[in-house]
Amino acid sequence: MSQPTGLQLLTLTGIVHRCAQETGLFFRRQSHDPRYCFELFRRAVEERDHRAWEFIHAQYHPLVAGWVNRHPAFPGSGEEAQYFVNRAFEKMWVALTPDKLRRFPNLKSVLRYLQMCVHSVVLDHVRASEQLAVNVPVEALAAAGGASGSSAESQALARVRRQEFWDSLQARLRNEKERQVVYGSFVLALKPRELYDQFRETFRDVNEVYRVKENVLARLRRDAEFKQLLGQDT
Repeated sequence: MSQPTGLQLLTLTGIVHRCAQETGLFFRRQSHDPRYCFELFRRAVEERDHRAWEFIHAQYHPLVAGWVNRHPAFPGSGEEAQYFVNRAFEKMWVALTPDKLRRFPNLKSVLRYLQMCVHSVVLDHVRASEQLAVNVPVEALAAAGGASGSSAESQALARVRRQEFWDSLQARLRNEKERQVVYGSFVLALKPRELYDQFRETFRDVNEVYRVKENVLARLRRDAEFKQLLGQDT
């Protein structure tokens, strides 16, 4: 069994303090030692130390948020930067195993991997949104009452189809949280933060709103019958 190195003998508080100091030196373009931050990642990943991971989230949150805001696909995503920041850290936490970390020679390579996680979650979200069946009826709802000059028969048919859609959708929602998220997102056009502000008594935090929304949309995307109702190929 290998003996712990000098860095590994330091307390987590000491590692966090030095990581913050060295990061500050890096951004000021001064000489710095990245080993302390790399050790913080090692403890989070190899030892599954949740406190170390919390410190990583706090330490690198501004950096990741900057990557999100500068991503070319972000402006058209319809989400807040915080959403992708959380998803990127979650993706890294799940995907970065101890064996994979050992293949990274230094902090720079770990941060490059984190940046790749940002790129991945933004693109995955945009691609899913482009294929999302729910967006089709929402556009119809925005034109409730029918277009100007349309016949009475066309307006009546549109109302019937909208009702059929909502009846079908409601039957697929499992609880009140899902109903509030769908209504707030696709009828009121609220972002998750705004939706949470409207229904604070229902949701623990804005992250729960994100999770409920993602679960509903993922379930609908897998629902062949629902996609068929929207006239989409399965």
